[in-house]
Amino acid sequence: STRRDMSAPVARLPSPASTSTRGRHRARARRRRAAPSRAFPAKWNPFLNVPDAPNRMTEADRRRADDSDGVLGALDASRATRKAETLRRELSRPDAYFAEMGLRFDFDDAVAAPSRDFERLNALFVSVGFSSRACDKLQKAVDNSYLALWVTTTRDSRFAKEGEVVGFARATSDGTFHATVWDVVVSPAWQRHGIGQGLMERIVDKILEEDICNVGLYSENKVVGLYERLGFRQKCPELSTAMQFRANSSPYG
Repeated sequence: STRRDMSAPVARLPSPASTSTRGRHRARARRRRAAPSRAFPAKWNPFLNVPDAPNRMTEADRRRADDSDGVLGALDASRATRKAETLRRELSRPDAYFAEMGLRFDFDDAVAAPSRDFERLNALFVSVGFSSRACDKLQKAVDNSYLALWVTTTRDSRFAKEGEVVGFARATSDGTFHATVWDVVVSPAWQRHGIGQGLMERIVDKILEEDICNVGLYSENKVVGLYERLGFRQKCPELSTAMQFRANSSPYG
């Protein structure tokens, strides 16, 4: 009989488990080598993923870079990828409906000069509980707004004289990413006739017509329902803090 040399190495067959593990590692390495070098990480973040090598961007990278507008938050980023045209809605009440009531809607560049009365607009603000503002500053704010929409009367009535402003809204915007609606107001005598909804529908539609998808506003609790019916939703359900700059935040000097 032949005796085995105990000092010689013994050849061992690999176990099925170790063979399959090595195979997976090799396959993963091959996929990595075959994949194109990415300028962006696979998990897209429009705020953080700035291309350090644009010449290495894949077509998918380029599409996502084109679609992203750099706005803050995933909800804004996903909304910005949609075409504004798809967000537009039909008016619930056409201009003819309000014309029968003796009312007309005009944007700031078309409103009659006598109706562009900032003293009357200021009084309208005060009538619904808004703070009074210096008329010259109010006019400057409207002049510098992206859009302003006036509701004026077309005939005398027991509620208002012809040409009087009874509703108003304005919006500021960077013209590309964001717009914010401000100062939505309707005279108490003309409320509950759909004028507030008419203001919002028209000013939002005009903003969307300019291809601005992110439209925001600040709402009093009592009118949140109106804005929700128009498609607005709470902006930040997660914890967040609204802040404003104050040159001197101390009340004691």
